[in-house]
Amino acid sequence: MMEILKKLNIEEWFILLIVVGYTVFSAFAIPFQIENSRIFSVPFRILIFGLSVFIIYKNFSSAKFKNIAVLSLITFWLFYFFKSYLSFTNDVYSEIFKLQFSEIYSRIIIIAMVPSLALLFINYKKINFALVAKAFFYVLMVMLIFNLIYAAVMPYGIQIRYIFSMYYISYGHLGTTLALLSIFFLLFKPKEISSYFLYFGLILGIVTILIGGARSPFLAIMVVIPYLLILKKNYKLIALFLVLLLLSVVVIYIFGKSDDYHLMFIDRTYLWLFEGDNSLRTPLFNKGIEIFKANPIIGGRTHFEDGMYPHNIFLELLMATGILGLILYFLKFIPVFKNFRYFLFKNKNAYHILFFTLFLQYFVLVITSFTLYSVPEFLYFSNIIIGISISNSNEENESNDGSRNPSRNY
Repeated sequence: MMEILKKLNIEEWFILLIVVGYTVFSAFAIPFQIENSRIFSVPFRILIFGLSVFIIYKNFSSAKFKNIAVLSLITFWLFYFFKSYLSFTNDVYSEIFKLQFSEIYSRIIIIAMVPSLALLFINYKKINFALVAKAFFYVLMVMLIFNLIYAAVMPYGIQIRYIFSMYYISYGHLGTTLALLSIFFLLFKPKEISSYFLYFGLILGIVTILIGGARSPFLAIMVVIPYLLILKKNYKLIALFLVLLLLSVVVIYIFGKSDDYHLMFIDRTYLWLFEGDNSLRTPLFNKGIEIFKANPIIGGRTHFEDGMYPHNIFLELLMATGILGLILYFLKFIPVFKNFRYFLFKNKNAYHILFFTLFLQYFVLVITSFTLYSVPEFLYFSNIIIGISISNSNEENESNDGSRNPSRNY
C-alpha cells in the first residue's frame, strides 16, 4: 500500500483524501480516548478546503466557468446558502438547533461547494485511476481490519462503530464500499490485486454491513451489483446473484420471525421488507411535501422546526429550494447524461465504471437518509463522474480537428 501512496500526484492524493480521509482522521479519537472527534476532523476539513483552493488555482481557466456543470454547482450552493439564511432568520426553530446555524453555513461552503468545485476543475485524463482505486481498497481494508481487532482486544470496544465516530448508517456504507471495490476488481481487474485480498475484502465488507445494522447498505448492494454484472455480461453470475438475493430474503424472513434470535440488521431489514416499516419516514415525507406545496417555485424552510429534514434528496430539494433548486441542482449532471457511454463500456476505462458504481451506492443513501450537505461522499463521487464526463468530452472535441490527436502533435 505504501508503494501505491508514494506514486500518487497531488490531484490523486486529493481524490483519495476527500473520499476516505475524513474517516481515517476521525477514527483517531476513540483509540486515543478523546471524546470530541472534531479535534481531528475539523483540521482535516480545513486541510481539504485549502487543498481545494489550491486545486482550483492550479487548474484555473475562465473557460471552465462556461461549463454548465460548474455554473450549476456554484449557482445552486449560493442559492441554498441564501435560502438557509432566509429560513434561519425568519422561521421558528428549536433553541438546540439554532446552535448549529453557523456550522451549517460552514458546511455549505467548506465541505459542499468548494471541494466539489475543485473536483470539477481536475483533468481526469491525467488521473491514474488504477492507483487511486487500489489505494481506496487497501485503506478501507486496513481500517476495517484494525476496527475489528480493536473491538476484540479492548474491553470497552463493544459499541457498534468501535473506532469510528460516525452514525451507524455511514459505518455500514464503509462495508458496502469495500465490498463493491472487491467485486469490481474480481470482475474487471482481477490481476491488479491478489484474489485472496479481494475475497477477504468482500467478506469483511459484508461483515461490516451486518455489524452496522443499517438497511440502506443492503439496498445499495441490491441496486449496484446488477449494474456491474450486466456490464460484465456474465449471465451465470447474474443468475447466482438472484439466487443469493432470494436466499438472503428467505433467511431474513426466517430469523426475523424468530423470537430466539436477534441481530439488529436482521430485525430492521425484516420490518422494512415484510412489515413496511420505514423508520417513521412517512411523516417526514408528508411534512416536506406540505412545505413544498406552499412554496413550489423557490421552496420554503430548509429544515423542520427541530432541525430534521425529509430524508430524501428529491423531497428535500423541493421543500428547501423548490422546482428552481431541483433544476439548478441536477443541471450539473448534463455532461454525465450526454456522455453516459463512458460508464457502460469496460474497454474504454473500466475504472470509470468503478466510480459510477460508488456514486450509485451513495445515491441510494441520499434517497433514504441524511440531508443535502451531510453526505460528502455523494457530493464528491457525483462531481468525479461529472468531471470524468467533461474531461473525456473535451478530449473528443479537441481531436475533431482532422488530426484525431488532442495535442495536435502530427
